[in-house]
Amino acid sequence: MKISVTLASRVKKQTVPSGEKPPQKAIPYVSKAEVERFFLAIPVENIRDRLLFDLIYRFGLRRREAALIELDDISLENETIWIRRLKGGISAAYRLHPRTLTLLRAYLPLRVWGSNRFLFQSPQRRGQALSASFIYQRFRAYATAADLPANRRHVHVFRHSIAVHFMNEGLDSSDVKDWLGHRSLTSTMIYAQVTNKRRDQTYQRLMQSKEIAET
Repeated sequence: MKISVTLASRVKKQTVPSGEKPPQKAIPYVSKAEVERFFLAIPVENIRDRLLFDLIYRFGLRRREAALIELDDISLENETIWIRRLKGGISAAYRLHPRTLTLLRAYLPLRVWGSNRFLFQSPQRRGQALSASFIYQRFRAYATAADLPANRRHVHVFRHSIAVHFMNEGLDSSDVKDWLGHRSLTSTMIYAQVTNKRRDQTYQRLMQSKEIAET
């Protein structure tokens, strides 16, 4: 069942007649099946790219946030990762998913250590992290191979997608806010529109509730 999530577009005040709501545009996200199709497009032997986009999806990372992850940010012993949020977001430590841990343990022995402190090393610039443009190009290649919608072939779509998936799972908006590193709940509420799936779940809870009055 399709779900619809909307985000208020930026419209000049004088273009919106008095008393009317500004136009809405759909938040670009992909479904669970489309995310899985994306990962199937990545060659099994390309551990770096599988790990890179696993982290981006699971933690709703921006390209630069993923690129700037350092080796010291990861603790395999504690199974945690420190995420540095950009654009005023709240940085924090997160538990690592078992799948992410598996990819990390496979990737680290293959990585050329040297003096590069970044988890993902630039193949062209010694000692530097992957560039945002490189990450974009890799994402677009896999998204195209997976036949994702043409307007969903950019990295930020994974940040929107994990938020929508969390909301569909029934997580509270405050939990999604914390996970994405938002400072303001307002930023999270764009994902909190009631979806068909959540509405149906709410209906089933209400039908079984002993708190709702009989009429």
